[in-house]
Amino acid sequence: MSAPRAHRDVDLLYPGADFAVVDEFLGRDDVQEIAAKRFPHKRAFEVDGVMVELFLVQTDEAGSFTDFWGAARHDWPADVFEVEVDGLRVASAMAVNGYRAGWDELQAKLQRG
Repeated sequence: MSAPRAHRDVDLLYPGADFAVVDEFLGRDDVQEIAAKRFPHKRAFEVDGVMVELFLVQTDEAGSFTDFWGAARHDWPADVFEVEVDGLRVASAMAVNGYRAGWDELQAKLQRG
């Protein structure tokens, strides 16, 4: 979807009701959590100098979503987790493009929040 380029982080979508399992993982001595990135919708840790951010994707009767501080909801498309590449689930093109397209609106909601 975009040309290869240098990255400072990796963003991953984490499907779940909460971060209970992730928080258990982050509590291990061999994991370097980035505490400044701990939010209701996000967790982050470092691996070999690369920041990995996990965004919580919850599900309700309306579908999959990420709740940003209770101030803004991003709804993911129904196919958000349906793409698989070499055994690894990746966000669909529709999910990535929709998130990028809605970024400015999401930021505006958070500013008003």
